[in-house]
Amino acid sequence: MVNKKDRKMRYLKHSCRLFVLLILLSSEIAFSKGSSLPEEEQIKIILPQSSVINSDQYLLGEISQIEGGDAVLLEKVSQIVIGQSPLPGRKLTVTRSLILSRLRSQKINTKRFLFPGSESSSITRAALKIKGKDIEQVVLKHIRDTNNNEDLKPRILAKTRDIFLPRGQVSYVINSKGKYKKEGGYRNYVVEFSIDGKAVRVVTVRTYLKLYKEVFVARDTIKRNKIIEESDLMKVRKNVDRMPREYITEKDQLVGKISNRTINPSETIRGNTVSIPPLVKSGDRLQIVFETPFLRLSAPGISMAKGRKGERIPVKNMDSKIVVFATVKTRNIVLVN
Repeated sequence: MVNKKDRKMRYLKHSCRLFVLLILLSSEIAFSKGSSLPEEEQIKIILPQSSVINSDQYLLGEISQIEGGDAVLLEKVSQIVIGQSPLPGRKLTVTRSLILSRLRSQKINTKRFLFPGSESSSITRAALKIKGKDIEQVVLKHIRDTNNNEDLKPRILAKTRDIFLPRGQVSYVINSKGKYKKEGGYRNYVVEFSIDGKAVRVVTVRTYLKLYKEVFVARDTIKRNKIIEESDLMKVRKNVDRMPREYITEKDQLVGKISNRTINPSETIRGNTVSIPPLVKSGDRLQIVFETPFLRLSAPGISMAKGRKGERIPVKNMDSKIVVFATVKTRNIVLVN
């Protein structure tokens, strides 16, 4: 049986424990609110619901209202860097614990600080919003301005997203990406944005350039080694953005040339399918000429191969029967160096 004395002792011990616990809790609450210090020594940090930041870093004085009687300390804590600003168009949350951590890192006694209002605040980076549609229109205008062909029809292949840039004086430069041999087809353009002269963002815009031109095609079949006449040609308007660039757009580049292979009806004639006809054919009789500033000799000869102007071909001297190499000058004359 437990006597009355033991019960009384247990009751006193239990009461003492509760009393100590109440003292500890009350002191912790007083510390968290700062109420244990005289009011003139307290510093209040009032956090708004949200703040807008213009720079890369944000200071305590930029995101809160600081009140207290110590002007020197107020100035010092207002200049403390709390963290890096979010990217333009993004936001982050600053908490009471983060602010106290930054204060402690500066060897500042945090027992003097109270947060009478909210214990967190939303931070947003001031930004300029540039719509993706506006970027696309700028690129399309650049394509038209840098190409004289009115038949060029550019179009956007993929939707461009909206972007957010830091505030300031905006400028941009547009360049085509990569090296291209064709005038049309797939093309990527890079838009580099700068703020106050400093590059901050690069956006790639994918396009397709549809290009129409008037080109020459074969009216009927043109056989191999045939000298092309004007009646063999027909001019048509075609989409050339997927064609090899050797297509011919000038009639003078075809008439009088010789076909290197059979060209089918309506086939687009390219530069590599025709060539200059030879001036001299194999078996042609001609004059072999040896010429210096003071001497000129000639002899009858016969060509052993066909040749164009400026080409070296073998020719046989009809008098000596010796074969020499000579350069074609005209249809009837070759020069021996």
